[in-house]
Amino acid sequence: MKIKTLQGLFIRHNEIDISKESIWFLHGFADSGLAYKEVFESPINTYLNIYVVDLPGFGVSPLNPDYLSIKSQADLLSKVIQEETHNRQRVNIVAHSLGALIGTWVCQNLTGRINCYFNIEGNLTEADSYFSSKPLQFTTAQEFVESFQEEIFELATAEERYKRYYSSLRLARPEGMRNWSLSSQEHIKEDKCGFEFNNLPCKKIYLWGDQDTPLETQAFIRRHNIPNKLYQGIGHWHMVENSKELYNDMYQMIKRV
Repeated sequence: MKIKTLQGLFIRHNEIDISKESIWFLHGFADSGLAYKEVFESPINTYLNIYVVDLPGFGVSPLNPDYLSIKSQADLLSKVIQEETHNRQRVNIVAHSLGALIGTWVCQNLTGRINCYFNIEGNLTEADSYFSSKPLQFTTAQEFVESFQEEIFELATAEERYKRYYSSLRLARPEGMRNWSLSSQEHIKEDKCGFEFNNLPCKKIYLWGDQDTPLETQAFIRRHNIPNKLYQGIGHWHMVENSKELYNDMYQMIKRV
């Protein structure tokens, strides 16, 4: 694994080969690129150029005052992808949880260049914002962070899947989390984000597990015939809990496309 910085974004990547397509990994709320570390041990590592992004205010990437809202960060990432790939190859996107809003907007911005979009339990309905809406319950970003860190720490002592999330949470900037929460609300109301995802013209698939996906979201998937794959017994962090099967499935799908 190697590291580079593009437009202020901290990015983990493999050995870049300009003859290959790229695949870009976007984390969720209060998370970081640490969520995807197993991808560098998967078949994808030798097949595609991998870019694992820490978005502004998360992981190692600093807050960027020019890109505070979640929508503006999609525009920043779209620009970075265009500059880095120079329109040479088609692009694959992987996004998790609230970060899937950014993934959807990147696919909109790069229409015609997207090979495949993997949405890992991204927000489709209002019911999906069970973590990302929490900052709205507090007066300040710092008050939220103190409460949220305590909550996730307790979960991490009992469940392995929360341990890595807690590590990323400790790196996240309080204002970065609050900005995501505040600026995402208008896109979540009335399931707008789900309809935007479903209307994407590119090849796409929604990956979900039956452990954490809300019943409202499961109904939305069925009602709107969203292309999807269910992983039985898996929780919210598929790339941590089920990395080998997940990345093998992605690899096979990209090869077919």
